Amino acid sequence: MNYRALIIDDEKDICFLISEILNDENFTTEVALNSSEALKKFESFKPDLIILDVWLGNSDLDGIELLKEFKQINLTIPIIIISGHGTVDMAVQAIKNGAYDFLEKPFNSEKILITSKRAIESAELIYENENLKKIVNPIIPIIGNSNFIRSIKKNIDKYSSSQSRILISGPKGSGKKLIAQNIHKLSSKSKSLADIIDFKNLDESDLFNMFQDQSNMIKHNLLYISNNKTLILNNIDILPLNFQKKLLFFLENKQFFETMKINLNIKIIATTNKDLIEEIKKGNFLDGLYERLKVINIHVPPIKDRREDIIPICEFYLDYFNLNKKFKFFLSKKSSNKLEAYEWPGNVRQIINYIEKTIIFNQEYNNNSDYELDNLPTDMGEIDENINISSHFSLSLKEARQNFEKEYLLSQIERFNGNISKISEFTGMERTALYRKFKSLNILLDNKK
Repeated sequence: MNYRALIIDDEKDICFLISEILNDENFTTEVALNSSEALKKFESFKPDLIILDVWLGNSDLDGIELLKEFKQINLTIPIIIISGHGTVDMAVQAIKNGAYDFLEKPFNSEKILITSKRAIESAELIYENENLKKIVNPIIPIIGNSNFIRSIKKNIDKYSSSQSRILISGPKGSGKKLIAQNIHKLSSKSKSLADIIDFKNLDESDLFNMFQDQSNMIKHNLLYISNNKTLILNNIDILPLNFQKKLLFFLENKQFFETMKINLNIKIIATTNKDLIEEIKKGNFLDGLYERLKVINIHVPPIKDRREDIIPICEFYLDYFNLNKKFKFFLSKKSSNKLEAYEWPGNVRQIINYIEKTIIFNQEYNNNSDYELDNLPTDMGEIDENINISSHFSLSLKEARQNFEKEYLLSQIERFNGNISKISEFTGMERTALYRKFKSLNILLDNKK
């Protein structure tokens, strides 16, 4: 297969060199010398791979900023970061923001070629795995023992069989989308995948096309293409007022197109992390739209208000992310108590990210199939919604574990201001073992690196 690679570097010689290497292996390449040119070619060229220099002269954005932009547009695009002045911190930052790998200049042709092929193979594997998940296990079940979860499970058949519109509110990361997907799974429209639209990822032009009511543009209309399906509208509060009016017209008239009387049959589920009553008072949301969306109103409490759900969620994802099933992970009483006591400001999403990290951090190549997780740290730093933890599965287990070990120990050094005794006590590692680990990971304690 002929793959397309976009090479971004402010040095023409480097662009030419990489192009020649990839062209010899049947890659089609394009080059960009600055961030503006790169963004334009990203849209027109539609690459399968990006090779990006972290330092870009005469550019509005540096390499890391450009990386974030690309990942906002296409989360799965593999991106290799290159630099002639790379540091460990820079590499960690690049990986955190979704880069496949970080290469230091100078590099030989074999290294760039092998890394490029592996990056594309990894992206294809992730894509295939995601599709497989949709087929084999399309939706994760609703997990927990709290009164709220019990109520949801008890009433979910009613929610699913009803054609009434549903509004699900609750804080970020609390599991609103998961509940919406489970409602769809049990509905009469479950034979097809739900159409999920997140308004926080769309700009004005996207919305204009989605709510287009001209006959020649009907194929782009959101409501038209979702006919006879479930339509999940995430972050409905972000929808601008002029488009709220268009959606309200459809809900009021059971038709969307003023010029074409086309009846549509759509099960609509909307989610929000804001108080829509307050948004109405501020003039940011239409009262009429709110009333028509909340025929069935579900409010999801934060995880700290339903602590009975924490351990069941942890146990489920300990198994879910244990890909090779080589080990049986289970929580000690001590760890369970810590996890239940933690506030989890990022809610269920933060728990999931934490457990995924824990799996990678604790896997070892040994013959012991039972792995008790004892004295787990709960302070994993601030939750970052833009970090795609799954991207680390493209690394070897050794590489992934080293990355997380280094990230974890650096955070503890920062937390305890380099105090080895405190770090040793908190992590449960002997001082000598800590020093050996610092040395193996190239962590310099004096300057906290």
